[in-house]
Amino acid sequence: MSSRKRISVFVLLLALIVPVLAACGGTAAAPTAAPAPVAEATAAPAPVAEATTAPAPTAMAEPTAMAEPTKAAEAGGAMAGAPKIAVEDGAELRVSSWGNPSEQKVNTDAFARFNAMYPNVKIKYEPQPDNFQTKIKADFAGNTEPDVFYLDSSLMTALAPNNLLLPLDAALAEGGVKTSDYAGDLVSLFQADGKTYALPKDQGSLALFINNDIAQKAGVDPASLKTWDDVTAAAKKMTSGEGPAKINGMCLNRDIQRIGAFMLQAGNPIVENGKAAITQDSAVKALEWWYGFKKDGTGEEAQEQGAGWCGEAFGKQTSAMAVEGGWMLPFLADANNGFQNIKFTAVALPIPTGGKQSTLVFTNGWAASVRTKYPKAAAALVLFLTSAANQKPILETGFALPTIKSLLTDPYFDKNPNAKVLADAPSYGRVADLVFGGPAKKDDVIKPLNDAMERVFTGAQDIKGALEQGAQEADAVLSQ
Repeated sequence: MSSRKRISVFVLLLALIVPVLAACGGTAAAPTAAPAPVAEATAAPAPVAEATTAPAPTAMAEPTAMAEPTKAAEAGGAMAGAPKIAVEDGAELRVSSWGNPSEQKVNTDAFARFNAMYPNVKIKYEPQPDNFQTKIKADFAGNTEPDVFYLDSSLMTALAPNNLLLPLDAALAEGGVKTSDYAGDLVSLFQADGKTYALPKDQGSLALFINNDIAQKAGVDPASLKTWDDVTAAAKKMTSGEGPAKINGMCLNRDIQRIGAFMLQAGNPIVENGKAAITQDSAVKALEWWYGFKKDGTGEEAQEQGAGWCGEAFGKQTSAMAVEGGWMLPFLADANNGFQNIKFTAVALPIPTGGKQSTLVFTNGWAASVRTKYPKAAAALVLFLTSAANQKPILETGFALPTIKSLLTDPYFDKNPNAKVLADAPSYGRVADLVFGGPAKKDDVIKPLNDAMERVFTGAQDIKGALEQGAQEADAVLSQ
């Protein structure tokens, strides 16, 4: 790389970093992790989540922890379902991720499994729970980035156009891995200019969660909730009490990354042909249905219930239903959160009359720097971490849902039907980052759309007017 090009890349990345630093940064968006109670942090071992924001872990693991090879590693040998490619002898890889201590433990276990196949590759794990995206961008600007790291759509947008990510296509071919091995269109989020720069490590999608005990007392069968009308009627039946003792039928979220799923179900794209498409009657109908829970008193937002997010409100049983994602499973199962005894059912999002099954799917991936000294070893690690051989033991812990198609029929799901509902979603859902105008513009498109939702929920503007203004403001972003 010439000196002029190195300076150019540095300036580009610096331009990306400064605004983030000015905003005090934030953890990387984790499409599969739970937002946390009260703040946006959770003790739940949630996979990463970009549902609304990423969890803020409670503590940082030892920043220079080395993955210790297991006995199997010392013996070498391949693992079922794991791709094997040639690597540089004596390679040493620095690896970084966001995530709380639970997620960091998942990763160190995965590195040990990798060492079972590649005992001569050393891994130095440097978790970065806070301000991950800011840190990674700064590392790239200073030429000190880790070899392998978590990648979300924001980092994909910042790094791929500047040729800073290692293309994985040759390694995929050598390892006999096809992008079609992954569910839905998850991989497409990490592709650009005919190259694959990352592979999806886990996934989370939106579903309807129903409290079984509250439903039973109200005479509601969770399995019968197939349509919007069914959910509206169920919410009325399950709403009871007043004040602090009130149980809401539905926990509401004014985020377009919830409401957008309902628009898709109504057959309404969010962005089409480079323009916001949220002013159609079907989009108005979707928002009217969701806002209807607030109007008739059967739904409140989490903060109105003394909770930080709808998962917490659902756990506290101040809401009988919530539209959340796969990150709910580890959050509710974690004894540290105190909700492990709640019985619930997850069902695919009910659809409107004449609508179609759809949902929003969130994912993040593993990627490598193009400047790594050990490109073969780095690619081998990315392939392994996203393989069935590694995703299966993670699935069995209940921590994250797999992205590999072959694991969607794993025996684990026979005993975990709620997880099965969520895991199947990529087959009919849409990757959220692609729905909102693509990774490069998603965040800027979401802002005016969320502003529109804000005006509706605060009563500042009617639904039609808010959507029209939101579309105009989003179009200004999309046209750039």
